[in-house]
Amino acid sequence: MRRALFVRVNRVANWFVRRVGLRRFRGGDLLYLTTTGRKSGQQRTTPALYLRDEGRWIVVASNGGADWEPGWWLNLRSGSPASVEVDGLTTAVTGVEVDGPERERLWARLNEMFDFDAYQAKVSRRIAVVALTPAH
Repeated sequence: MRRALFVRVNRVANWFVRRVGLRRFRGGDLLYLTTTGRKSGQQRTTPALYLRDEGRWIVVASNGGADWEPGWWLNLRSGSPASVEVDGLTTAVTGVEVDGPERERLWARLNEMFDFDAYQAKVSRRIAVVALTPAH
């Protein structure tokens, strides 16, 4: 029940953020990631803090500190079509998890803008750092 409530509240919050068109949150830039549900086939849009790195958008699959993977990340991992909207421009993307020294470098940069370490401390899973790359 707790998880179902979390998902519902999150969807309402995401809808509201999208509706008012927020571009920044807690000092960081927001993008809107749209994925297609691997089970439902429905498109869902999630706002996410991001940083630009070598032509990619880097996001964190923190799921608000919940101890399960966010749906958008499960959808991307399953090969779901996805797009990113930044500053009114929409781009088709693919998403891959970043690992090793590159992850550590990006994790440090991400923590400069938002305390993702606090989210990591709350969960047993390793929070994924995801590179969203324009699809060709």
